[in-house]
Amino acid sequence: MSNTDRERKENFELGKSLTKENDIIFTDIVCYLRVSDINEEQQEEIISDILRMFLDWQEEGKSLENMVGEDYKKFTDDIISAVNPKKDIFKKTKDYLVMLVEFSCFMLTIDFIISYLPKLLKGNHDFNLTYNYTLAILINTLLIIIVATTLVTYICKNSFAFSKKCSSKFENFIFGCSAAGLIILSVVLSMTLRHIIILSINIRFVIGIIAVYWVYKGVKKIYSA
Repeated sequence: MSNTDRERKENFELGKSLTKENDIIFTDIVCYLRVSDINEEQQEEIISDILRMFLDWQEEGKSLENMVGEDYKKFTDDIISAVNPKKDIFKKTKDYLVMLVEFSCFMLTIDFIISYLPKLLKGNHDFNLTYNYTLAILINTLLIIIVATTLVTYICKNSFAFSKKCSSKFENFIFGCSAAGLIILSVVLSMTLRHIIILSINIRFVIGIIAVYWVYKGVKKIYSA
């Protein structure tokens, strides 16, 4: 387990001691920091410092509002400005590439289970099957990553505002329609582009890729525990 992972785990356990009200504020601050340009190691150090400071104030019976003011966003922005993080384009690109590879393997697993595993379980065990990686899978993978990344960034950037108000029925309706629209778009793309083949390889290689991916995920989870 890396130092960053260890500190993240310690912060999570220590954060359980916060009151419900303080935990909401702390969670908003953490979300806001997660989408800043501060690197992960610095993030955990800052989160740890803020958490311990909040716990000290809480133990002394002091209100967070009285200590840092009502504008928690400004409080967090001041911390980020003090750190003065620099945008690391190469690090960002690397993170997105890792995300793309991991999610592509996840989508590959789903497609294999739905489209090819039944054929292998019919009894003939024909491992000479050809796996066709289609444009539909690629587009859906990119679409989901873009939407998910945009949504998470938007929510985290506006975490303080979301905590102060409840979603209206209209906003919930718009969100529901957007989600339904995304699902419909994904289905339409799958039906339209599934015949456009980008790559054809033996099913054995696909099984190998999937096996390596899930072994890697398992080892990573055990290592991070």
